[in-house]
Amino acid sequence: MPRSDAPGSRPTLLSSCALATTAAEARFRISRPDTSIRDARVIAVDEPAAVLVRAAAAARAWRGGHFLVFDRVASGPGHGDGPADAVLRTPDGAVTLLSAELEGADLTVMVATAAARLEATSVIGDACAARMIMSAGLVVAAEGLAGPVVSALRPNAMVLVVLDSGDDVPEILTALRV
Repeated sequence: MPRSDAPGSRPTLLSSCALATTAAEARFRISRPDTSIRDARVIAVDEPAAVLVRAAAAARAWRGGHFLVFDRVASGPGHGDGPADAVLRTPDGAVTLLSAELEGADLTVMVATAAARLEATSVIGDACAARMIMSAGLVVAAEGLAGPVVSALRPNAMVLVVLDSGDDVPEILTALRV
């Protein structure tokens, strides 16, 4: 076995893994596009996030995403008797309930800015936890302004990503297979 510091040897970098694959290993690679469809809900929890969610919804054809905006907490059981419900709006303004939207969902992504409504994150997070639905949070905040929003989302999202720009929201949603 040649030493790694021997003349002519190169370290294997992360970007060169595909080059280092043998023909025998390459036959196990998946060479067709991912056709699985997620039944995802993307919910803006404040008005600046609603602008981002509406733009993302209109930007491309999504395979399994429903894009929604949190409107208000609906009357219903509180934290003691189970999760409360919420009134949501679709990008075109139609009204729906969180409980109805979560039926059949396998992922919920909450999009928030520094103006996040803390009760929204709690109600959505509790409803997802009660139904065992994967929850993620995208915080779009300028540096230094993300702290309170991250603190609010942390107990309510299994995955939390802080973004400097709202321009990255569609790419993150694509990576999550929305």
